[in-house]
Amino acid sequence: MIDGTVWIGLLRIGLVLVGAAAAVCLGWNALTGPDLPLLLSGWCVPAVAVLQLIQQGGCGCAWRRLIDAPCPSRWVFFRIRWIRVSVAALVPVSGVGAALVAVRLATRADLRLDVASASLTVDATMEIISQIVFTALGFGLLLIAVPEARILDRAAATLMLAILIAAAFVTAQRIGGMRAIELGISTLARRWPRFLPLIEARLHDQLMRLHRQPRALFAAGLLHFGSWLLGAGEIWLILAALGQPASPTKCVIIESLSMVGRSAGFFVPGALGVQEIAVVVVGKLVGLPVETAMMIAIVKRLRDVVIGVPGLFVWQWVEGFRFEISQIAKSFRAALVRRPFGATSGAKDH
Repeated sequence: MIDGTVWIGLLRIGLVLVGAAAAVCLGWNALTGPDLPLLLSGWCVPAVAVLQLIQQGGCGCAWRRLIDAPCPSRWVFFRIRWIRVSVAALVPVSGVGAALVAVRLATRADLRLDVASASLTVDATMEIISQIVFTALGFGLLLIAVPEARILDRAAATLMLAILIAAAFVTAQRIGGMRAIELGISTLARRWPRFLPLIEARLHDQLMRLHRQPRALFAAGLLHFGSWLLGAGEIWLILAALGQPASPTKCVIIESLSMVGRSAGFFVPGALGVQEIAVVVVGKLVGLPVETAMMIAIVKRLRDVVIGVPGLFVWQWVEGFRFEISQIAKSFRAALVRRPFGATSGAKDH
């Protein structure tokens, strides 16, 4: 009999294949169009990749803002966020898997497990809330441009669902969701002693402490919101490179509402196919041709590869480098134990 884990894996593989087929079908005309070589040979993809790195740097600073001093540098948080986004985009794992990678890297940067886990959870909460605000802004601008009842209905339904999800996430934290993780760690420690150092983590206490810091929460949410606005800048750059300059309003609408589709496809690794369909659908709402919308989606995919592949190499370098240093330190300590400092191999007491 096939267990549940295998079924989930098969389902994810199936979703990836369906998403890839959808992306290929939607991008066929764009890939054979005259504008693609222009985009690939020009400044567009590198500029969008740089803007995305700045955006992820802002998100890293948002996470860092939640942690009391002393804490690792901004560069460390930028690197962790870069690796996390790279894993989510290019490795067939869920967003939870990418978050676990981020927690591991944070603990390697000398953050305690409870601080890293609790702060990342709160950071994800503020990220969700800021995205809801950004989505509301996009719907508001769309309603001003296209005042139709059907758009108002969809906006109300989408925002209500998003608010309910965010409220459920916050409620789960408040009522002690982290205590379930603490219980799981204790259970693992009873079976595998190497987990014993983790049972001292007070995840729930750290989480509640962060919930009582409104200034840090507001600052983190503001940094995330600014990062989403930079995402609209990517749309502006792509359309400018295509010779179809658009207003900032249209760019915000496209970015904010296509993010809704990407978030809805969280179960598909990298939102493959989901992101492309979302960009095409939202582009149609603001009057973009399908070919132009697909160009935007293609550049976004290329951006993921351009920043994701180096991000995966950085991840492996960090893991390998820390492993090498750890092994050297262990060997050095073992040598000191065998031969105390100042002793000689032939020394004898008289």
